[in-house]
Amino acid sequence: MQDRHADSPYAAPLDTTTVAAVATPPGTGAIAVVRMTGPDAVAIADRVFALPGSTAGQGAVSRMEGRTCRVGRILDPTDGSVVDEVVLTRFAAPRSYTGEELIEISCHGGNAVKRRIFDVLVSAGAQPAGPGEFSRRAFLHGKMDLSQAEAVMDLIQASAARTARAAASQLGGALSRHVRGIAEDLYLLLGRLEMSIEYPEHEEADTAQEGLLRDVGALTDRMATLEATHVRGRMLREGLTIVIAGRPNVGKSSLLNRLAGYERAIVTEIAGTTRDTVEEVVDVDGLPVRLVDTAGMRETGDRIERLGVERSIDAIGRADLVFWVSTPHDGEPPSPTDGEPFGQTQDDTPPDDAERQAILAAAARARVVVVAGKVDIGGSLAYAQALRESLGEGAPEVLPFSAVTGEGLGAIRAAIRSVYEEAEAPEGDEVLLVNARHARCAADALQSLRQAREALEAGAAGRPALPPDMVSALLREAAEHLAEITGDAVSDRIVDTVFSRFCVGK
Repeated sequence: MQDRHADSPYAAPLDTTTVAAVATPPGTGAIAVVRMTGPDAVAIADRVFALPGSTAGQGAVSRMEGRTCRVGRILDPTDGSVVDEVVLTRFAAPRSYTGEELIEISCHGGNAVKRRIFDVLVSAGAQPAGPGEFSRRAFLHGKMDLSQAEAVMDLIQASAARTARAAASQLGGALSRHVRGIAEDLYLLLGRLEMSIEYPEHEEADTAQEGLLRDVGALTDRMATLEATHVRGRMLREGLTIVIAGRPNVGKSSLLNRLAGYERAIVTEIAGTTRDTVEEVVDVDGLPVRLVDTAGMRETGDRIERLGVERSIDAIGRADLVFWVSTPHDGEPPSPTDGEPFGQTQDDTPPDDAERQAILAAAARARVVVVAGKVDIGGSLAYAQALRESLGEGAPEVLPFSAVTGEGLGAIRAAIRSVYEEAEAPEGDEVLLVNARHARCAADALQSLRQAREALEAGAAGRPALPPDMVSALLREAAEHLAEITGDAVSDRIVDTVFSRFCVGK
């Protein structure tokens, strides 16, 4: 990659210090990495790194070519003691992550070892790196734009496969290319408009106005398509919020445990075991999902349980999807009748009116799928059919499910996927606005484009409209909002805010 700093619209002063940080999270592991970047990185490494059979200060690192590694030892320059046997890798400027001289030391993964290596580098002349310091320098040296730098942190924090895939696509420049493509067409359009303002005799006014309106409309539609992807992007970044609701002791916690793949919630035969919301983030077919198990919904005189019910109602209002779990006999198996073996009794008794009204009330506030639970217990399949008929046409979908056998779990997972898949997305699903900052910039750009289109439409219809120079200002404003996404035009405050959220060492 080439250094674009000299040509970049964003040209903050480059930092001339050399910084170091432990790149591996706290904890014990087989291997850890300590990084150092800056103009003096090689000289500092020479002071503390020794090849086998030699001492530090022999220029071992200076003689290494870029993108090569050597086995050696880190020595404490104060007393010559061996800190650790390591593998040192040199990335020579400008062909490094930061665009500067970059040294990575792979050491044994104990906390004491990696901390001591860091201390040795600092004592030899490096300064402690701040949060996001390495990625910030990569941005300043033009190794990546701002949206790509943000994708680095999104990739690190990804909790599900599709989230990681979206971040990797953004890191590869998919969003940057898409945004810059819109911006380039916008600047071409802006040039035409300003030419017509400067030289009104250049072409017929009506023809120019028609072409301008058509092209602004096309750009507005492209921008609207991109802006709409923030719905899917939010789901990937924050996770789908799936609330599991219903009466006490109907199997809500069992459903959560099945989706999580392990025993996350306590399951007992005692009604009202869950008195507060229980949350767990899981990966469902590559999607990050925040499961919320709620307190059983019922009238109660218990003050604590009543608070739990109130929280359940609040959670339903904030959900992307609600699974309302309902079972016959309040979850108790029916007694066999007419000689039918246990587990095969047919019970087509629909839910009582109070539960039916509760389901419909929830459906008025959120997207609801009714889970007819405990189908391994006799009568529950018939109950599921009775439930469908009781709720009426246009009511929530009803899915049979057994936490014991897993029957119906595939359909429940498919219902979760459908929430994401039904959200609007561009063809190919390659470009998504996952980052909230990007979504705000896109919304601002779209607003400016819509105002410009409305002004041109008013003028074409002979209604009072904004003068051409004001339309030009709106188009320029839209282009500036797009430039904020990539960092081509962005304030120091925004850059500082972005990188302050990074972990130290990245």
